[in-house]
Amino acid sequence: MNIEFILKIFILLIMTVMSGLLVYMIFNRDTSYLIERLKRGHSVSKRKSILDDLLEILKPLTAANMKSNKNQDTVRQMFIRLGMSATESDVMDFENRRVLRFIVAAFMGVIIAFILIPFVHESSLKLVVGTIFICLPAFIAYKSPNWILTKRIKAKEKAFEKYFPDAIDLLCVCVEAGLSIDGAIERVGKEFSNFSKEVGSEFNRVAKDMLSGVSKQDALKGLSERVQNKDIQSFVAIIVQADRMGASISNSLAISADSLRTKRKQRLEAQVSAASTKMTIPLVLCLLPATFAVVLTPAIIQVVESLGKMNGFK
Repeated sequence: MNIEFILKIFILLIMTVMSGLLVYMIFNRDTSYLIERLKRGHSVSKRKSILDDLLEILKPLTAANMKSNKNQDTVRQMFIRLGMSATESDVMDFENRRVLRFIVAAFMGVIIAFILIPFVHESSLKLVVGTIFICLPAFIAYKSPNWILTKRIKAKEKAFEKYFPDAIDLLCVCVEAGLSIDGAIERVGKEFSNFSKEVGSEFNRVAKDMLSGVSKQDALKGLSERVQNKDIQSFVAIIVQADRMGASISNSLAISADSLRTKRKQRLEAQVSAASTKMTIPLVLCLLPATFAVVLTPAIIQVVESLGKMNGFK
C-alpha cells in the first residue's frame, strides 16, 4: 500500500464526509416563517441567491463552531473599532461567511490535489502536494477576513495619528469663533470627510450620537473605544473633565492641540533618526556590491592581463 493510494482514499473520504454533511444540513433546516417575517420587517422580499441558500444551510455548523470558538469576542471588538454594527447577528453572518469560504477552498483544494497527485512521481512529494493544496487554501480562506479587518484597523489608527492634531486645531478654531462644541464637532466631521474618511466619519458619528440624544460624555467615550489611541483617550478625558468642572473648553482644546502637535513632532523626529539605521542594510546589500563591481572591475582586468603577459600569454 503506497502513499498515492492512501492519499486517494483520504481525499475521497474527505469529499464523502463533506457531501454527507451538506446533504444532512439541507434536509435538517429548521426554518420558521414567523422568524423570517420578523427579520424582513416591512421590506420587500428579494429573490434569494445560491449564496444566501448556502449561508442559511451553514448556520447550524457556524453556531456549533462559535460555541467552541473564542474568536467571537475578537470579531465583535474589531467591528466596534471599525465603527460597524456589532450585534450577535452581524458576528454570526461574518463567521458564517468564513465557514463557507473555508469549505469552498478546502473542496477546491481536494479536487486540485486529486488531479495533480498522479503526475507527481516521487512518493515523498505526493504527501507534500496533497497537504499544501488542501490545508493552505483552506487556512488562508478562513483567516483572510480577520487579516483584512486588522489591516483596516491599522490604517484607521495611522490616519488618526496623522490627522487628529489638525482636527483638534480646527475644533479649537471653531470653538473660539463662537460655535458650540456640538457644532464644532459636526463642522470638523464635514471638513475632514474630504481628505480623511476615517477621521471625518468618526467625528460625524460623534455628532450624530449627540444629536440622537446620547450625552456628550458617552459620545466621546464611544470615540475613545472605537479608536484605541492614547492621544484620543487623553483628549476625551480633557474634554469630559472640562465639561464636568465648568472650565473653558477652548482653553482645554488649545492645550490638547499643543500637546498633540508636540507628540506628532516627536514621532516624526524619531522616524527621521531611525531612517539612517534602517538604510544600512539596503545600502550594504544593494549599493556597496554594485559600487565595488564598478570600481574594481577595471583594476581586476588589468591585473589579469599583466599576469597573462608575465606567463607568456597574449
